[in-house]
Amino acid sequence: MPLETILLFLVADMMFCLTPGPATLVTVSHALPQGPAGGLRGALGPIVGVNIGNFIWYGLTAFGLIALLQAVPAAYSMLRWTGVAYLAWMGFRMFHARTSALSRQSAETASFSKGFLNGLTVHMSNPKALLFYTAFIPPFIDPQGHLLLQFAILAGLTVITETTGLTFYAMLASRARKLGRADQAQPLFQKIAAIILIAAALILAWWNITDSAMQSAFNLAQGSMG
Repeated sequence: MPLETILLFLVADMMFCLTPGPATLVTVSHALPQGPAGGLRGALGPIVGVNIGNFIWYGLTAFGLIALLQAVPAAYSMLRWTGVAYLAWMGFRMFHARTSALSRQSAETASFSKGFLNGLTVHMSNPKALLFYTAFIPPFIDPQGHLLLQFAILAGLTVITETTGLTFYAMLASRARKLGRADQAQPLFQKIAAIILIAAALILAWWNITDSAMQSAFNLAQGSMG
């Protein structure tokens, strides 16, 4: 996998992970209590649960896309363009969306196992997760390369971005007064993240146009119709 693809994925995925969503909110709720029950220790369960959920989604996505490539190779090019459109749509949506109020989260004292189950359940039951993985991942995958290896690399990178984002908010929650400051700064960060995601969509669109593998896929589609 080319280094530029890895770096672009890291930047784009980090923008998603640093934008509060259901996984962030459940992690904050476990990090809010004072003492040993809260802070990073309290957030460890949800963070691990969310990361396990990521691996499950990656596995489902990987085998689904591999099956798609084997059955209809030309359809993968359409899926990559869908991913570009999804990134651009998320960027525009994020630019105008309201921010999540982290400071209003209620504290939840729980064991590691309960935090783990809460994180896993929230991540797996998120109705947007399937759309995210099936649309966000394909533009970063080279259909001519080793598919499982590429998915493994992206899954490993997501562990880094997800853990970084959730740990950041857990640290803020352990100093609960800083959550208010984070809420104040969130609109500006959200607009910056939106611009970065739109830029990533434009870069991926350019790669799709100039990628010889994409051209081969379109040629294959035309040949099968002739």
